[in-house]
Amino acid sequence: MELESAAKKSSWSDDCEFWHEIARIFADSTWGAVIAIDLKEKIIAFNKQAECAFSKKKEEVIGHSLKKVFPHLAYKDYYLLHAIHHGRELKDVETDYCPYTRQRGAFLHNVRLVKNRRGNIGGAVWLRKDFTFDKRFHQEVSNAEIHAIASQIAAGTAHEIRNPLTASIGYIQLAQKKKNEADKYLEFALEELRQIDSCISNLLSLFYPDKKVLQLININYLVEDLLQLVQNVGIMANVVINTDFREEIPLCLAVGKLLKHALLNILRNALEAMGSGGSITVTTSYDKVQNFVIITVKDTGVGISKAHLKQIFLPSFSTKEGSSGLGLTMAKRIIRYHNGFINVTSTLGKGTTVEIGIPAAGRQQSNENTIFHS
Repeated sequence: MELESAAKKSSWSDDCEFWHEIARIFADSTWGAVIAIDLKEKIIAFNKQAECAFSKKKEEVIGHSLKKVFPHLAYKDYYLLHAIHHGRELKDVETDYCPYTRQRGAFLHNVRLVKNRRGNIGGAVWLRKDFTFDKRFHQEVSNAEIHAIASQIAAGTAHEIRNPLTASIGYIQLAQKKKNEADKYLEFALEELRQIDSCISNLLSLFYPDKKVLQLININYLVEDLLQLVQNVGIMANVVINTDFREEIPLCLAVGKLLKHALLNILRNALEAMGSGGSITVTTSYDKVQNFVIITVKDTGVGISKAHLKQIFLPSFSTKEGSSGLGLTMAKRIIRYHNGFINVTSTLGKGTTVEIGIPAAGRQQSNENTIFHS
């Protein structure tokens, strides 16, 4: 019996050692620094990426308290201690400063509590990913893309400027010839010039979004206000506009004028997709998991082919004659400016659905230097 018991203990010990080694391999293979502590606040895991990121050897930190290894931090920056003491886990929290290394950049943080089968907390694990280089690389690529498509955008808007400009010149010439009707022709010319001004403003908003102070906005009110403007156009086009707003949704930190402009472009596309009438359904909802307010615009129009669906956000792309093709390009730019997302799905002959996600107030933390605030 004693030999059997000893054999079981040895087997159990070997199993623990085996799974501990497996965990170590996974931690070292992770793209990011991993630090884990136990309930005594002592470091029990410190992977290779952590060694590189924090310039400390694993052998020097294992078994020591987190505060002793990183003594220069303010309490709010001890993310693992916050998790253990207050149950505050982190999920994909982005910061532009790392207090552990005193460096600026782009960092993504995840902190999870470690619990046993009974639900008792045994420690916490922190995963920190440094994607500063990737972000800078993508920014450079984006800048290159912007320069590459500048000529496309110019070509797409040239006729929108040339046509009203030519018309306004004609009206001014008529005003010079027919003095008694000068006021009428000058008014026509002024209207054409307003179109040019609007076109230029839209073009500028693509590259330079409005820098006005962000405000807390109720998306339901914003969409409802916009639909009042579109309603009459829908009636004339024999299009029924249905709404289904979720009553209790959080506020969003946004520039209302920009969001209205993006939504107007999407609604205009939906209206134009139904030549002989149809319906548009606009809904709002709240994704609690991702903390996004969702706006969905669904139409029963002609739909978009798979080939065209891949190009709808490209500048100057349009299947409509006389269109600049900048509507969805600007809409996407505006939504991304708000750290949101836009997805489009479509079926030929059945219609198109556009889903927009705007972060709820309190989610955007990319401009914060610390995760926790005292």
